[in-house]
Amino acid sequence: MSQNAKWILTILTVLSQSITCSLIAEDNVSSTSQQNQASAQSFEPFTGRITRNKVRMRLQPSLDGQILQEFVHDDLIMVVGDADDFYAILPPKDSKAYVFRTFVLDNKVEGNKVNVRLEPALESPVIAQLHSGDEIHGVISPLNSKWLEIAPPASTRFYVCKEYVEKIGSPAVMAQIEKRKEEVNELLNRSYQVSQAELQKNYDEMKLDHSIKGFKKIINEYSDFPDQAARAKELLANLQELLLQKKIEYLEAKAANNSAALADPYQVEIVSLSAAPIDDDTHFASSAASQIKTAPNWNKVFDPSSMNSKMAAWIPNEKALYEAWSSQNSNPSPEAFYLNPESLTLTGILEPYARAVKNKPGDFLLLSTISNLPIAYLYSTAVNLQEKLGHISTVQVVKRPNNNFAFPAYYVISIE
Repeated sequence: MSQNAKWILTILTVLSQSITCSLIAEDNVSSTSQQNQASAQSFEPFTGRITRNKVRMRLQPSLDGQILQEFVHDDLIMVVGDADDFYAILPPKDSKAYVFRTFVLDNKVEGNKVNVRLEPALESPVIAQLHSGDEIHGVISPLNSKWLEIAPPASTRFYVCKEYVEKIGSPAVMAQIEKRKEEVNELLNRSYQVSQAELQKNYDEMKLDHSIKGFKKIINEYSDFPDQAARAKELLANLQELLLQKKIEYLEAKAANNSAALADPYQVEIVSLSAAPIDDDTHFASSAASQIKTAPNWNKVFDPSSMNSKMAAWIPNEKALYEAWSSQNSNPSPEAFYLNPESLTLTGILEPYARAVKNKPGDFLLLSTISNLPIAYLYSTAVNLQEKLGHISTVQVVKRPNNNFAFPAYYVISIE
């Protein structure tokens, strides 16, 4: 064999070995790709719930991976794969990504392996790649006009430590929860906006039933959204308080204009305790003195050192009434002044009356246990009514001038 022939044979042998190695390498790449696809196909996506606060979402499945954001307890994520100690998840709903505008024409990608980045900068991490013909929709980034701001591509994956993720159902569960969340947020916003608009109207023109029903529906039917339920409870309490104040203002204005005509409809009927049904809203007696459980110290009803400032503010009023009475009576003791045959017994819910108005007939309101509307104004220098706020209370009272306000006024001599 000639020398040239030997060289040709050697070259052919080397080429053959090179081609064989190349084919083996391609087979290995193909095999690895198929294994990855098989692994991805074998994983069943699910809706996950974050089980603690400050759980980090990372760019890579490693504790050294770049931190992108932190989740809080009960946040929902869509888990689509796993990587050792981490779950691969889809980007959160509000995530953003960026692509260089040069590679996009008429909402289509021009070029292969176009990088999608986490921020509108060339040094920002690549989170996905797009290919020629891929359709995207975005807006010019307000941070850098050379970039388009887009939603992360479907191939984008972020990572969360498995330890802090609880499986709560299929991927459809997340959609169901998100739909309910949108519903409760819409109901909360609509109820609030309507209530604010109605509160601007006159009391007799207000229509707040829809808002009140909306808040109650959230409280009763959306307990799986505790933040919204708590907000609805707060807004409902505020609305009811404002509505009560509006009603009082409305009735007081009418009483001031025509007190004689409006006095009877709002006077509470006086009946004997023996005749009043057990579940009646309000009880009265014509001999309340005999009903008192714990008599106050009558020698201290005019002593400011024995009472709080709210009580002491009424001393001048009471002292003037007592002195006017005592000048016409042979037994002018405070006990005889308060325990007179005209004393009454009332039952209702005690609430503060904090309106800053002149000549108000009391610091407290007694509300009906049935309608939750006011039935009387109260004050006292004998007992501390503040301690009974919010409770159903039975009070022994004597009548006082109501200064043309909407409801009768009383001085409280005892409370149970």
